[in-house]
Amino acid sequence: MNLSDIAIVASIIAGLASVPFVASTISNDYGPIGDIVLNMSSTDIPGELSRSLTNEKFEQTYQTPFGKFTIKINPDGVYQELVRPDRKVIVQQTPDFTAWELFAQDYNLVVNKTGTKVTEKYTSPDGYREATKEMGNTKETVRGNVDKYDEAKELLEEEIQRMEKIKKDYMELPGTEKVIHVVINEVLPNPEGDDAEGEFIELYSYEESEVDLTEWYLEDGGTNYTLSGNIEPEEFLVLWRNETGIALNNNGDDIKLYDNSGKLVDSFEYEDSSEGKSWARVPDGTGEFQEVNSTPGYSNG
Repeated sequence: MNLSDIAIVASIIAGLASVPFVASTISNDYGPIGDIVLNMSSTDIPGELSRSLTNEKFEQTYQTPFGKFTIKINPDGVYQELVRPDRKVIVQQTPDFTAWELFAQDYNLVVNKTGTKVTEKYTSPDGYREATKEMGNTKETVRGNVDKYDEAKELLEEEIQRMEKIKKDYMELPGTEKVIHVVINEVLPNPEGDDAEGEFIELYSYEESEVDLTEWYLEDGGTNYTLSGNIEPEEFLVLWRNETGIALNNNGDDIKLYDNSGKLVDSFEYEDSSEGKSWARVPDGTGEFQEVNSTPGYSNG
């Protein structure tokens, strides 16, 4: 699997939301059985957010209201896990098989799909059910009391839908998130004359359509400035110090631009500045920062 084509991976993940349960064909015989099942301890799940992305692996973990959710993507396949104190749900896919697994305090339920063959196993301290469906033929074995089998099926489906909601509401896969091309384009920390009158930060948009900057904000040390209004394609938006209240240090500073969700969009850090010279991207929007003559509201060349 080539992780550079992550959009294909995203479509594969979306296809894991439907569990191919095998329909029951026989009734219970309520014979005794002594299967050992997983009993998860009720330990607290620590709050966390971690993310790892390399050319060979993508891994992300979120603490959510539904539990601790982890997704891992590597060349071998996709692994998703949702954990809470009383249960764990796993969905995984490799080139050879797909599995949906529920481990709860009262029972386990595992569904495996390999090619055209679907195998389903339900176990509890009181009963056991195994069913296999392949090429239209179904084989089913039931022992003991499996009256909680339907409950396990419903719970597994509910947990899978919670996983889908987490992916929709909490996370972005690399390559699927929308990148907004609004950047810090020019900064003048040390103007000739009065710094309070001459300092500015310039934003530039190379989006194809206007961008709503409402609730976006600039951050410089302990000073924040909240933006409003729209920025048009190829517009240079000049924000003067007497408007923002952001005072740029001549001997170095760190400026950050965040969108209205608090996501870092762009940043620029410098260690010193020459009087009358701006730090500016050349070319506009995409170039590296270099010291040039100040051009507020115009192209940097």
